[in-house]
Amino acid sequence: MLNMRIVRGPLSSGENEAILREYNRLTSSRIPMDEFLNWTQKSPAGPAWHGILQDDDGNLVGHTSLFPFRTENGSSHLTPAKSEYSFLHEDFRKEKIRGFENASRAAFVVLLDQLFKHCQSEGWGPIFASTNEKNQAFTRRIGLQPLEFQVSECLYILRPINAARHTPNLTKRQRAFVWGGGVWQRGLWSASQILRRSSGTVTSVPVVADCVVPERHCLSFFDDAASLQWRYLDGQYVRFSFSNSPGDYVIAKKGSSDRYLRVCQWRLGSEAPLVEFVQALLREAAAERAMGVRWALYDKEPISAALETHMRRRGFVCAPRERVVMVHKKDPEFLTHSAWRMNDSLFSFDP
Repeated sequence: MLNMRIVRGPLSSGENEAILREYNRLTSSRIPMDEFLNWTQKSPAGPAWHGILQDDDGNLVGHTSLFPFRTENGSSHLTPAKSEYSFLHEDFRKEKIRGFENASRAAFVVLLDQLFKHCQSEGWGPIFASTNEKNQAFTRRIGLQPLEFQVSECLYILRPINAARHTPNLTKRQRAFVWGGGVWQRGLWSASQILRRSSGTVTSVPVVADCVVPERHCLSFFDDAASLQWRYLDGQYVRFSFSNSPGDYVIAKKGSSDRYLRVCQWRLGSEAPLVEFVQALLREAAAERAMGVRWALYDKEPISAALETHMRRRGFVCAPRERVVMVHKKDPEFLTHSAWRMNDSLFSFDP
């Protein structure tokens, strides 16, 4: 029989170590402790709520959490929360939870449902999650509904061999295409460096350089200084800004020999020098010896179509895909695209 606790952090060091150790083992992740503590304890909206399962000896065998975001939407203050760090030890997946012995649902479904209900009673919402396709049917059982965003995934490869080896979820044929396309893109980049010179209007600035007034008609994240500092850890991200308009910017996760420099968040107006921003990202990726540049353009975002056109003209390969966000049905107004200002900042918490 399992025992369930719903508790708000911070947790004890022993519990944090047990959660992260088991999560990394079951998901083959490499989340370091300092990052786990940052996401679950240091949000400007407060620490996470945790759902914990323990066996009769007090060993932690299951966990899920919701960590909150700071945002403003219209005249009412909201506390959106994202589900993360969920697991149940394989030896306990058929066990029942004490107090829920007659529940027809699996123990982990009960745990998630109880955590969500508790946080909603605290005024949190909308609650959302990002999960793979096979888990989407599972999350429907606890009230999450899919919201699909159309995305154009744009890639520019600077290290073809590394990209063919390390780009995830590709078939052998696709890896061959990545290598061949990368050889062409690498040659194009080398030639462009000879012919093109930077105007100097787009430069690197601190990530928490300037804040932007939130858009009141939709969920807009990481607009204030505290949220930017929490979301973008020191030394892991780079921000480029337009000297004539500091409100135009791009924030990207730094790359390496086995990962792309990945754009996470951006705001660009119609007058922003799009080509200069793209060139700045490519120069940064080359300096880091990254595999290349990855930029997901959401079709509902301002100037996404114009930006994709500029990128294609300069050699980017852009492929359509869908990004699914699971949103709790208790907040149906957030099951529409217009309720969100979406970008990859909500999906790139990897170390």
